Amino acid sequence: MNQILEKIMSGKQSDILGDVNLYTHYGLSVAKKLGTKLVDAFASAFSVDDDIRLSYYRDKGIAHAKSGRYAQAVAMLERVWDEDTLDVDVALHLGIAYVKTGSVDQGIALLERAHGDDAANVKVATVLGLTYVQVQKYELAVPLLTQVAEANPVNFNIRFRLGVALDNLGRFAEAIDSFKIALGMRPNEGKVHRAIAYCYEQMGEHEAALPHLKKANEMDDGKGG
Repeated sequence: MNQILEKIMSGKQSDILGDVNLYTHYGLSVAKKLGTKLVDAFASAFSVDDDIRLSYYRDKGIAHAKSGRYAQAVAMLERVWDEDTLDVDVALHLGIAYVKTGSVDQGIALLERAHGDDAANVKVATVLGLTYVQVQKYELAVPLLTQVAEANPVNFNIRFRLGVALDNLGRFAEAIDSFKIALGMRPNEGKVHRAIAYCYEQMGEHEAALPHLKKANEMDDGKGG
């Protein structure tokens, strides 16, 4: 108790708040396990069990990642990952945080690890597939985004990005099919019409490209107006 009081008196405010949150998390966990009141939990013990500490870091780290606070997420989740490399959710959110903070290769490695551990996890496949598109690894992106599109057929972004990946691989007919599905969800999306027109042009089908090019230009003019 004296050590805690000394830390409160002398520590930085950020450190104090972190410790208060951690000890609160600990007290609630002990209370749940033992059926005691929070006050009794604090009175009975002041050392934080490793499992409770890791649980706290895990929950806070994932919350940071979901809220876009990626640097904070890395700081929390790295501590958990060092102790438990079998947690797919930690690998997913730490991988996202790495990518968002510029450690792209490190992030992809974690996302690939998560996908290897749980290949049926649509969330992991989504993030990894979109990340592959971002780094132009289109051959790797296509099977993942195809899997996600089948599981979630009304996701515009997935259908559009799948089309982009197929387009960049020169698989223009397949790209058009994916773009048209995306277009069914957003008929007035200029970038989709333009992508379809480009694919038709690459296939030498100029007449088929014209209506989509015209529509894309109309959409662009509308935005400008």
